Amino acid sequence: MRAITGGIACARRRSLLGIALVLLLAGCGGGDEGAAPAGEGGTTKLAVQETAGVPSAFVAFGIEKGLFEKQKLEIDLQPTQGGAATIPALVSGDIQVGGSNVVSLLLASSKDLPIRAIAGGTTAQASGEKDFGALLAAKGKGISEPADLEGKTVAVNTLNNIAEVVVKAGLEKEGVDPDSLELSEVPFPEMEPALAKGSVDAAFSIEPFVTQSVEKGDKVLGYSYVDTEPNMQVGAYAVTNQFAESDPEAVKAFQAAVKETADYVGGHEDEFRTFLSENADMPPALAEKIVLPKWTGEVDADSVAKTAELMRRYGLVEDDVDPSKLLQGG
Repeated sequence: MRAITGGIACARRRSLLGIALVLLLAGCGGGDEGAAPAGEGGTTKLAVQETAGVPSAFVAFGIEKGLFEKQKLEIDLQPTQGGAATIPALVSGDIQVGGSNVVSLLLASSKDLPIRAIAGGTTAQASGEKDFGALLAAKGKGISEPADLEGKTVAVNTLNNIAEVVVKAGLEKEGVDPDSLELSEVPFPEMEPALAKGSVDAAFSIEPFVTQSVEKGDKVLGYSYVDTEPNMQVGAYAVTNQFAESDPEAVKAFQAAVKETADYVGGHEDEFRTFLSENADMPPALAEKIVLPKWTGEVDADSVAKTAELMRRYGLVEDDVDPSKLLQGG
C-alpha cells in the first residue's frame, strides 16, 4: 500500500495545473491543434479522455451503440486516471474533450485556464439511495458509525479534490469536525488492504471497489456524494474556449451523443452491465451487483455552484470560485 502525504499530493496537483498554465502562457493553450478535419461524410475526429473504469465504459458503450457515429463523430477514447491530469492534455490541444470531476475543473477554471464544461458526466443518486461512492470502515476496528471518525484517518484517492470535499461535507453533517480529520491519499484498488491492515480508519471508495470491499466484510458508513448533496454533479466533460468557439458544431454533436448515451443507459441498464463484464475487465457477477452512477448528459449548474462554495469552505481555494466561467458552455 502506498500512501502519499498531503504535502506531496497537493504539490503534485499544483504542478499539474502549473504545467497547464505554462502551456497557456506559451501559446499552446486552447487546443490549437483542434479536431481532425471532417473526412468522408463529414465525420469529425475527437480525442477524448475519461477516467478508466465505469466512466470511460460509458463513452465506449455510446461508441459501440453508434450514438457518436450518428452525430458524425469518430472518437479516439483514451482512458486515464482522471482528475487534474486531464487538464494539461486539454489545454495543450493533445485532446479535444476531457472528462474530469467537477472540483478539478473548477480549480482549473479558478486559475484562469480557458476551459468550459459542455456536458454532464457521472451524477450521484438521490437521497436515501445507495450510491457508487461510499465511505467504508473495516469490521472489528472500532469504527461503527460516522461519529466514530472524529480525529481519525480517512483514505481518499486524491487530496485537494472532490473526494476531500465530500468526505468533509458528509461527515460534518454527522457532527464530525472536518478539521479533525487526517486524509491520506491511497489509490482505490489499495483501499481495502489499507482498511484491513488498519493503516487508515475509513476510506471513501467508488464502484466496483465498494462492492468488493463489502463482500470482504467492510461496512458502509455512508454515501458521501449523496450525503453532501443528493443528485450531486460529480463529473463533467470540458473543452477549451478556443475549441468551443472554433468548432461549435462538434461541441453540439458531442453534447447530443452524450445525452443519447445517457438516455440509452438509463433505459437499458442490464445491457450496460453486460457491456461492463465484456469490455471493462469486470467479472459478470460483479457487474451485476455494483451500484451504477447516473448520467443525464446535462450539467447541473446549481450543483456545481454548491460544490464551488464547499471548496472555499474546506480550504481547497482561498477565494470564492466563480462557477460561471466553467459553466458558460454547459
